[in-house]
Amino acid sequence: MTNREANFDLLKGMSMLEKVANFLILIGEEATVKIFQNLPKNLVENLSVAITQVKSIDKQTSLAILEEFHVFIKSNAYISSGGFEYAKDILYKSLGKAEADAVLAKLARMQEAQQAFAYLDNIDPKQLADFIKDESPQTIAVVLSHMDASDASAVLSKLDDTLKVKISMQMATIKDVSPSIVQSMSNVLEKKLESLLASIVTVGGVKSVADMLNKMGPKATDILDNIEGIDPDLAGKIKENMFIFEDLLALDQAYIMKVIGNVETEDLTVALKNSPPEEMNIILGAMSQRAKTRFNEEFEMLGKTKIKDIEEAQKKILEVAMRLLESGEIERAEEEE
Repeated sequence: MTNREANFDLLKGMSMLEKVANFLILIGEEATVKIFQNLPKNLVENLSVAITQVKSIDKQTSLAILEEFHVFIKSNAYISSGGFEYAKDILYKSLGKAEADAVLAKLARMQEAQQAFAYLDNIDPKQLADFIKDESPQTIAVVLSHMDASDASAVLSKLDDTLKVKISMQMATIKDVSPSIVQSMSNVLEKKLESLLASIVTVGGVKSVADMLNKMGPKATDILDNIEGIDPDLAGKIKENMFIFEDLLALDQAYIMKVIGNVETEDLTVALKNSPPEEMNIILGAMSQRAKTRFNEEFEMLGKTKIKDIEEAQKKILEVAMRLLESGEIERAEEEE
Protein backbone atom coordinates (compact mmCIF):
# COMPACT_ATOMS: atom_id res chain seq x y z
CA MET A 1 0.00 0.00 0.00
CA THR A 2 1.39 3.44 -0.97
CA ASN A 3 1.59 6.38 1.44
CA ARG A 4 -1.19 8.11 -0.48
CA GLU A 5 -3.47 5.06 -0.13
CA ALA A 6 -2.61 4.74 3.57
CA ASN A 7 -3.42 8.42 4.10
CA PHE A 8 -6.73 7.98 2.28
CA ASP A 9 -7.68 5.11 4.59
CA LEU A 10 -6.72 7.14 7.68
CA LEU A 11 -8.88 10.11 6.66
CA LYS A 12 -11.77 8.10 5.22
CA GLY A 13 -15.02 9.17 6.86
CA MET A 14 -13.60 12.50 8.09
CA SER A 15 -15.57 15.47 6.76
CA MET A 16 -13.80 18.42 5.12
CA LEU A 17 -14.85 20.59 8.07
CA GLU A 18 -13.13 18.16 10.46
CA LYS A 19 -10.03 18.05 8.26
CA VAL A 20 -9.81 21.84 8.15
CA ALA A 21 -10.33 22.08 11.93
CA ASN A 22 -7.49 19.61 12.50
CA PHE A 23 -5.32 21.42 9.96
CA LEU A 24 -5.85 24.76 11.74
CA ILE A 25 -4.83 23.20 15.06
CA LEU A 26 -1.66 21.84 13.46
CA ILE A 27 -0.56 25.15 11.94
CA GLY A 28 -1.03 27.00 15.24
CA GLU A 29 -2.99 29.92 16.66
CA GLU A 30 -1.22 32.80 14.94
CA ALA A 31 -1.72 31.41 11.43
CA THR A 32 -5.31 30.37 12.23
CA VAL A 33 -6.22 33.88 13.42
CA LYS A 34 -4.94 35.32 10.12
CA ILE A 35 -7.03 32.78 8.20
CA PHE A 36 -10.13 33.46 10.34
CA GLN A 37 -9.86 37.18 9.61
CA ASN A 38 -10.36 36.43 5.91
CA LEU A 39 -13.23 33.94 6.21
CA PRO A 40 -16.99 34.52 6.37
CA LYS A 41 -18.28 34.75 9.93
CA ASN A 42 -20.50 31.65 9.64
CA LEU A 43 -17.53 29.55 8.51
CA VAL A 44 -15.42 30.84 11.43
CA GLU A 45 -18.23 29.83 13.80
CA ASN A 46 -18.51 26.33 12.31
CA LEU A 47 -14.74 25.82 12.41
CA SER A 48 -14.53 27.12 16.00
CA VAL A 49 -17.13 24.57 17.11
CA ALA A 50 -15.31 21.82 15.17
CA ILE A 51 -11.98 22.71 16.80
CA THR A 52 -13.49 22.44 20.29
CA GLN A 53 -14.53 18.89 19.47
CA VAL A 54 -10.98 17.78 18.64
CA LYS A 55 -9.57 16.09 21.71
CA SER A 56 -6.37 14.69 20.21
CA ILE A 57 -4.66 13.98 16.88
CA ASP A 58 -2.33 11.03 16.58
CA LYS A 59 0.89 11.53 14.65
CA GLN A 60 -0.07 9.47 11.60
CA THR A 61 -3.40 11.27 11.19
CA SER A 62 -1.76 14.66 11.60
CA LEU A 63 0.84 13.85 8.95
CA ALA A 64 -1.89 12.53 6.60
CA ILE A 65 -3.86 15.77 6.98
CA LEU A 66 -0.78 17.91 6.38
CA GLU A 67 0.10 15.81 3.33
CA GLU A 68 -3.41 16.21 1.89
CA PHE A 69 -3.34 20.00 2.30
CA HIS A 70 0.18 20.08 0.87
CA VAL A 71 -1.14 18.29 -2.23
CA PHE A 72 -4.03 20.79 -2.50
CA ILE A 73 -1.64 23.75 -2.31
CA LYS A 74 0.89 22.21 -4.71
CA SER A 75 -1.82 21.32 -7.21
CA ASN A 76 -3.20 24.85 -7.06
CA ALA A 77 0.29 26.27 -7.57
CA TYR A 78 0.80 24.15 -10.67
CA ILE A 79 -2.57 25.19 -12.07
CA SER A 80 -1.97 28.90 -11.45
CA SER A 81 1.60 28.89 -12.76
CA GLY A 82 1.10 26.65 -15.78
CA GLY A 83 2.87 23.59 -14.36
CA PHE A 84 6.16 21.86 -15.12
CA GLU A 85 5.39 21.21 -18.79
CA TYR A 86 4.54 24.87 -19.27
CA ALA A 87 7.84 25.93 -17.66
CA LYS A 88 9.71 23.38 -19.76
CA ASP A 89 8.14 24.72 -22.94
CA ILE A 90 9.06 28.33 -22.06
CA LEU A 91 12.67 27.37 -21.21
CA TYR A 92 13.09 25.39 -24.43
CA LYS A 93 11.91 28.36 -26.48
CA SER A 94 14.04 30.83 -24.50
CA LEU A 95 17.31 28.92 -23.96
CA GLY A 96 17.36 26.02 -26.36
CA LYS A 97 17.13 22.34 -25.45
CA ALA A 98 20.63 21.73 -24.04
CA GLU A 99 20.70 24.73 -21.70
CA ALA A 100 17.04 24.29 -20.75
CA ASP A 101 17.65 20.65 -19.80
CA ALA A 102 20.52 21.73 -17.53
CA VAL A 103 18.29 24.33 -15.84
CA LEU A 104 15.42 21.86 -15.44
CA ALA A 105 17.78 19.25 -13.97
CA LYS A 106 18.99 21.77 -11.41
CA LEU A 107 15.40 22.79 -10.59
CA ALA A 108 14.49 19.12 -10.14
CA ARG A 109 17.41 18.65 -7.72
CA MET A 110 16.39 21.76 -5.80
CA GLN A 111 12.77 20.60 -5.62
CA GLU A 112 13.86 17.17 -4.40
CA ALA A 113 16.00 18.76 -1.69
CA GLN A 114 13.20 21.11 -0.62
CA GLN A 115 10.78 18.21 -0.39
CA ALA A 116 13.28 16.40 1.82
CA PHE A 117 12.75 19.04 4.53
CA ALA A 118 9.03 19.61 3.81
CA TYR A 119 8.10 18.19 7.23
CA LEU A 120 9.73 21.25 8.84
CA ASP A 121 7.25 23.66 7.22
CA ASN A 122 4.56 23.01 9.82
CA ILE A 123 6.68 23.48 12.93
CA ASP A 124 6.65 26.69 14.95
CA PRO A 125 9.90 28.65 14.31
CA LYS A 126 10.69 28.82 18.04
CA GLN A 127 10.27 25.05 18.39
CA LEU A 128 12.37 24.40 15.30
CA ALA A 129 15.10 26.80 16.51
CA ASP A 130 15.22 25.00 19.87
CA PHE A 131 15.37 21.68 18.05
CA ILE A 132 18.26 22.49 15.66
CA LYS A 133 20.31 24.91 17.80
CA ASP A 134 22.77 22.16 18.82
CA GLU A 135 23.40 21.03 15.24
CA SER A 136 26.51 22.27 13.45
CA PRO A 137 26.28 25.65 11.65
CA GLN A 138 26.86 23.79 8.37
CA THR A 139 23.87 21.50 8.98
CA ILE A 140 21.61 24.37 10.04
CA ALA A 141 22.73 26.37 6.98
CA VAL A 142 21.73 23.52 4.66
CA VAL A 143 18.35 23.14 6.38
CA LEU A 144 17.55 26.87 6.23
CA SER A 145 18.75 27.06 2.62
CA HIS A 146 16.01 24.60 1.66
CA MET A 147 13.23 26.43 3.51
CA ASP A 148 11.05 29.33 2.41
CA ALA A 149 12.99 32.58 3.00
CA SER A 150 10.43 34.02 5.46
CA ASP A 151 10.33 30.75 7.46
CA ALA A 152 14.12 30.50 7.48
CA SER A 153 14.34 34.12 8.67
CA ALA A 154 11.87 33.42 11.50
CA VAL A 155 13.95 30.43 12.65
CA LEU A 156 17.25 32.31 12.37
CA SER A 157 15.90 35.19 14.47
CA LYS A 158 15.29 32.79 17.38
CA LEU A 159 18.89 31.55 17.51
CA ASP A 160 21.85 32.81 19.53
CA ASP A 161 23.56 35.90 18.00
CA THR A 162 26.91 34.15 17.58
CA LEU A 163 25.26 31.18 15.90
CA LYS A 164 23.31 33.52 13.58
CA VAL A 165 26.57 34.94 12.24
CA LYS A 166 28.13 31.50 11.66
CA ILE A 167 25.01 30.20 9.92
CA SER A 168 24.69 33.31 7.72
CA MET A 169 28.33 32.96 6.63
CA GLN A 170 27.81 29.27 5.86
CA MET A 171 24.67 30.03 3.84
CA ALA A 172 26.46 32.78 1.89
CA THR A 173 29.27 30.45 0.85
CA ILE A 174 27.32 27.20 0.48
CA LYS A 175 27.86 25.25 -2.74
CA ASP A 176 25.58 22.72 -4.44
CA VAL A 177 25.00 19.85 -2.04
CA SER A 178 24.41 16.34 -3.35
CA PRO A 179 20.71 15.35 -3.11
CA SER A 180 21.77 12.07 -1.45
CA ILE A 181 23.60 14.01 1.30
CA VAL A 182 20.61 16.32 1.77
CA GLN A 183 18.28 13.32 1.98
CA SER A 184 20.56 11.64 4.50
CA MET A 185 20.62 14.78 6.68
CA SER A 186 16.84 15.03 6.37
CA ASN A 187 16.34 11.42 7.48
CA VAL A 188 18.53 11.93 10.56
CA LEU A 189 16.69 15.12 11.54
CA GLU A 190 13.28 13.57 10.97
CA LYS A 191 14.08 10.69 13.31
CA LYS A 192 15.22 13.13 15.99
CA LEU A 193 12.09 15.15 15.39
CA GLU A 194 9.65 12.30 16.00
CA SER A 195 9.39 13.14 19.70
CA LEU A 196 8.51 16.74 18.84
CA LEU A 197 5.90 15.66 16.30
CA ALA A 198 4.41 13.36 18.93
CA SER A 199 3.63 16.42 21.05
CA ILE A 200 0.85 17.17 18.56
CA VAL A 201 -1.28 14.54 20.31
CA THR A 202 -2.81 16.72 23.03
CA VAL A 203 -4.19 19.65 21.07
CA GLY A 204 -7.47 21.31 20.18
CA GLY A 205 -10.47 21.71 22.41
CA VAL A 206 -12.09 24.67 24.12
CA LYS A 207 -8.85 26.33 25.27
CA SER A 208 -7.52 26.40 21.72
CA VAL A 209 -10.63 28.20 20.43
CA ALA A 210 -10.61 30.59 23.41
CA ASP A 211 -6.99 31.53 22.75
CA MET A 212 -7.68 32.19 19.08
CA LEU A 213 -10.81 34.25 19.76
CA ASN A 214 -8.88 36.25 22.35
CA LYS A 215 -6.42 37.22 19.65
CA MET A 216 -9.25 38.31 17.33
CA GLY A 217 -10.25 41.05 19.78
CA PRO A 218 -13.80 42.52 19.78
CA LYS A 219 -14.76 40.62 16.61
CA ALA A 220 -14.89 37.50 18.77
CA THR A 221 -18.04 38.75 20.52
CA ASP A 222 -20.28 38.14 17.48
CA ILE A 223 -18.79 34.69 16.99
CA LEU A 224 -19.40 33.82 20.64
CA ASP A 225 -22.98 35.09 20.45
CA ASN A 226 -23.69 32.83 17.48
CA ILE A 227 -22.03 29.83 19.09
CA GLU A 228 -24.20 30.49 22.15
CA GLY A 229 -27.29 30.33 19.93
CA ILE A 230 -26.19 26.89 18.71
CA ASP A 231 -24.72 25.44 21.92
CA PRO A 232 -25.02 27.61 25.10
CA ASP A 233 -22.96 25.19 27.22
CA LEU A 234 -20.09 25.17 24.73
CA ALA A 235 -20.17 28.96 24.48
CA GLY A 236 -20.02 29.17 28.28
CA LYS A 237 -16.96 26.91 28.40
CA ILE A 238 -15.21 29.01 25.75
CA LYS A 239 -16.00 32.23 27.65
CA GLU A 240 -14.56 30.74 30.84
CA ASN A 241 -11.22 30.44 29.04
CA MET A 242 -11.38 33.87 27.42
CA PHE A 243 -10.89 37.45 28.51
CA ILE A 244 -12.95 40.08 26.67
CA PHE A 245 -13.31 43.83 27.12
CA GLU A 246 -16.30 43.45 29.45
CA ASP A 247 -14.11 41.28 31.71
CA LEU A 248 -11.59 44.11 31.94
CA LEU A 249 -14.30 46.48 33.22
CA ALA A 250 -15.31 43.91 35.86
CA LEU A 251 -11.81 43.73 37.40
CA ASP A 252 -11.03 45.24 40.79
CA GLN A 253 -10.10 48.89 40.47
CA ALA A 254 -6.50 48.23 41.51
CA TYR A 255 -6.15 45.65 38.72
CA ILE A 256 -7.71 48.00 36.14
CA MET A 257 -5.19 50.62 37.25
CA LYS A 258 -2.36 48.12 36.70
CA VAL A 259 -3.61 47.25 33.21
CA ILE A 260 -4.05 50.83 32.00
CA GLY A 261 -0.71 51.73 33.55
CA ASN A 262 0.87 49.44 30.94
CA VAL A 263 -1.11 50.93 28.05
CA GLU A 264 -0.34 53.99 25.92
CA THR A 265 -2.79 56.86 26.57
CA GLU A 266 -3.38 57.13 22.82
CA ASP A 267 -4.53 53.49 22.65
CA LEU A 268 -6.76 53.98 25.68
CA THR A 269 -8.51 57.05 24.23
CA VAL A 270 -9.14 55.28 20.92
CA ALA A 271 -10.37 52.09 22.67
CA LEU A 272 -12.96 54.10 24.65
CA LYS A 273 -14.06 56.36 21.78
CA ASN A 274 -17.59 54.94 21.51
CA SER A 275 -17.91 53.62 25.07
CA PRO A 276 -21.03 54.50 27.11
CA PRO A 277 -20.56 56.85 30.11
CA GLU A 278 -20.72 54.01 32.68
CA GLU A 279 -17.78 52.18 31.05
CA MET A 280 -15.82 55.41 30.70
CA ASN A 281 -16.37 56.16 34.41
CA ILE A 282 -15.01 52.75 35.42
CA ILE A 283 -11.75 53.40 33.56
CA LEU A 284 -11.47 57.04 34.71
CA GLY A 285 -12.10 55.93 38.30
CA ALA A 286 -8.95 53.80 38.16
CA MET A 287 -6.74 56.72 37.06
CA SER A 288 -4.71 59.20 39.05
CA GLN A 289 -5.74 62.83 38.66
CA ARG A 290 -2.72 63.51 36.46
CA ALA A 291 -3.45 60.54 34.20
CA LYS A 292 -7.12 61.52 34.04
CA THR A 293 -6.25 65.07 32.96
CA ARG A 294 -3.96 63.79 30.22
CA PHE A 295 -6.57 61.29 29.07
CA ASN A 296 -9.31 63.95 28.88
CA GLU A 297 -7.05 66.27 26.90
CA GLU A 298 -6.23 63.60 24.33
CA PHE A 299 -9.81 62.34 24.23
CA GLU A 300 -11.13 65.82 23.41
CA MET A 301 -8.62 66.14 20.57
CA LEU A 302 -9.60 62.76 19.13
CA GLY A 303 -11.46 63.16 15.86
CA LYS A 304 -13.65 60.70 14.00
CA THR A 305 -12.32 57.20 14.60
CA LYS A 306 -12.78 54.10 12.47
CA ILE A 307 -14.36 51.06 14.08
CA LYS A 308 -11.39 48.90 13.08
CA ASP A 309 -9.03 51.32 14.89
CA ILE A 310 -11.19 51.13 18.04
CA GLU A 311 -11.17 47.32 17.85
CA GLU A 312 -7.40 47.24 17.33
CA ALA A 313 -6.84 49.51 20.35
CA GLN A 314 -9.11 47.35 22.53
CA LYS A 315 -7.21 44.29 21.33
CA LYS A 316 -3.90 45.83 22.47
CA ILE A 317 -5.36 46.51 25.92
CA LEU A 318 -6.70 42.96 26.19
CA GLU A 319 -3.29 41.57 25.25
CA VAL A 320 -1.76 43.53 28.14
CA ALA A 321 -4.47 42.25 30.49
CA MET A 322 -3.95 38.64 29.36
CA ARG A 323 -0.21 38.95 29.91
CA LEU A 324 -0.77 40.25 33.46
CA LEU A 325 -3.32 37.49 34.14
CA GLU A 326 -0.92 34.79 32.98
CA SER A 327 1.89 36.19 35.13
CA GLY A 328 -0.42 36.30 38.17
CA GLU A 329 -0.09 40.08 38.61
CA ILE A 330 -3.84 40.51 38.31
CA GLU A 331 -6.79 38.16 38.85
CA ARG A 332 -10.19 37.82 37.26
CA ALA A 333 -13.20 39.15 39.10
CA GLU A 334 -14.98 36.37 41.03
CA GLU A 335 -18.40 35.52 39.64
CA GLU A 336 -21.32 36.14 41.95
CA GLU A 337 -23.29 33.12 43.01
